[in-house]
Amino acid sequence: MKYAVVLLILAILLTASGCETVPENQESERAVPVEVLRVVEETRPRKSSFIGTVQPDMTVQLSFKTGGKINEIRVKKGDRVKKGDVLASLEKTDLEYAESLAKAQLEMAKAQYEKALNGATSEDIEQARLNVAKAEDVYRYAVEQFEEIERLYLQGTASKQVYDQARLERDIRESDLKLAREMEAQVLKGARHEEIKALEAQLESAQTEYNYRKSMLDNAVLISGIDGVVMEVLAEKGEITAAGYPVVVLRSDEKIVYAGVPEKELRKITPETNVIVEYEDMRAESEIIRISEVPDTLTGLYKIEVKAGGLNIPLGASVTVTFLYGEDKGIFIPITAVHRGIEDYVYIVSDGRADRRPVKIEGVDNFDVRVTGIREGEYVITSGTGRISAGNAVTVKE
Repeated sequence: MKYAVVLLILAILLTASGCETVPENQESERAVPVEVLRVVEETRPRKSSFIGTVQPDMTVQLSFKTGGKINEIRVKKGDRVKKGDVLASLEKTDLEYAESLAKAQLEMAKAQYEKALNGATSEDIEQARLNVAKAEDVYRYAVEQFEEIERLYLQGTASKQVYDQARLERDIRESDLKLAREMEAQVLKGARHEEIKALEAQLESAQTEYNYRKSMLDNAVLISGIDGVVMEVLAEKGEITAAGYPVVVLRSDEKIVYAGVPEKELRKITPETNVIVEYEDMRAESEIIRISEVPDTLTGLYKIEVKAGGLNIPLGASVTVTFLYGEDKGIFIPITAVHRGIEDYVYIVSDGRADRRPVKIEGVDNFDVRVTGIREGEYVITSGTGRISAGNAVTVKE
């Protein structure tokens, strides 16, 4: 009896269990939540951006052209100076003496050249004639003396020594007379072409020496050639400085930006390329100063110098330099939405499901890419793609 009751109970339980079983194909599909971007066609500037460094437009090391003792230093590090300001000076005593001596030598050379060029004065001619007359008198007397001694020598009353001495005196006076007559002829004729050229060369040499000495004196004062700031003072008052040794280092007020660009991008850039310089919340249009034709030996990048655009940027600061090449029109989506494979693809929401769509990347704009293969108005899945496959049901997050 008990056995029959147990069997009855088991039969009832099995029947109830069978009635609650749901077929496997009746289970509902779970949709994956995703974020999407509605595709629109837009126009964006074609550009490339690089990091640049702000530097002074010019750094100048000023030195004296001649060595000497420093008499005065008028500036210190950090001082602002204007073009034409006196920064330092040398003691001038020796330089002034050298300049004065060179000036006197120049005046002498000039006088000699002008005298040769213009011919002898009446005083010079008269003096030449007097010299000839005097030489003639002396020669005539020497001849008379020689003739008398020669007569005595032939008679045997004068010695051979006295005779030879008289003859020598006559010959000397004859040479003096000849020289005096040549000098008179030269004075009357004027200087020869060769002599004038030689005096002209001496004058040019004296002028060069004077110019040099005057330049040394003038450059005993160190003057700023730019508006700027004193970066370093490398000497002190009373020190002896050598010619060409830096005394004061200046930097200009103007600032420029140096940006390194790879060769591939350099091909797109010309001196007329538009430039944008950005620093923190500041932004300004700028222009290219120069483009290096040789890459940096360490980085391999080509240096491009760009104006700072009038922005108040501290020296040494890093800025963003953007070169603008034109405009690109098309569809831009986040680069993270693109999946890489044998071919690039994205997921599009179509009828509540993920539709895999091949795309081609045509360009890059920061964190976005310009693509073809999708149409305006479609919805590209931008987040949650790691959990879906083609054909999966999706739901768009609000």
